[in-house]
Amino acid sequence: MGYLNASRYIRKMQSRRSLFVWKISGERLDGFSNDDHPSEPEPGAGYFVHKGQRVPTDKNRARYDLDYQGTPMPPPAAVAGKYKTPDGRTIKVAPLTDEDRFTIVRWIDLGCPIDLDYDPQHPDERHFGWMLDDNRPILTLTLPRAGANTSLDRILIGAHDYYTGLDMESFTVTADFAVNDIKLGENLAPIFKPLSHGVWELRLAKPIKDLPRAAVVVSVKDKQGNLSRIERKFTVQSPPLRAAR
Repeated sequence: MGYLNASRYIRKMQSRRSLFVWKISGERLDGFSNDDHPSEPEPGAGYFVHKGQRVPTDKNRARYDLDYQGTPMPPPAAVAGKYKTPDGRTIKVAPLTDEDRFTIVRWIDLGCPIDLDYDPQHPDERHFGWMLDDNRPILTLTLPRAGANTSLDRILIGAHDYYTGLDMESFTVTADFAVNDIKLGENLAPIFKPLSHGVWELRLAKPIKDLPRAAVVVSVKDKQGNLSRIERKFTVQSPPLRAAR
């Protein structure tokens, strides 16, 4: 069945071709029948048969697949409470729910991931396993605009992170000019006000009309530690007055 087989029972990213899913569903789900391809008559036989006839193994190795045999799992008798173990004990198990089956299907279709770095005692923390957040936060600086601005009366920032979320303690905004009596280079983030979800605004006490050369640097991390940073260079200059005619 090819290189995607993680085991006899699982074909990575193809749940419909995985024997595990056939067993919990009680039927083949790949659109084939057992007679469509050569297969081992029983696990570990070491040779292939096709439609009941033995066929050359080497010539059919690229065509072989697995057969669905037996009963669904868990066995219907066990769900009914009538299953007998070899030592005579009666076994009853709960049936699989649809969500149980969908969970297995999704896991196989995702490639059978296992997060060995996951700590069940701290489920909200993300480390460096399969659940790693490797995307930087979305960060925008709407105002001031890059290049020429006719005036500046506020600094407007947008930020969002789809996975682990923003680490707001890492949120920094610095300017190379004084803002609301705060010295240049100091972090302005604490005086920003939330304007809406994911949007923060800093109103200037006195609008700036003339700033030949300026820069604002904004940065924020997500809770995984990924950093987004914007360095915006701009100018502020009022448009010249038109002469009266």
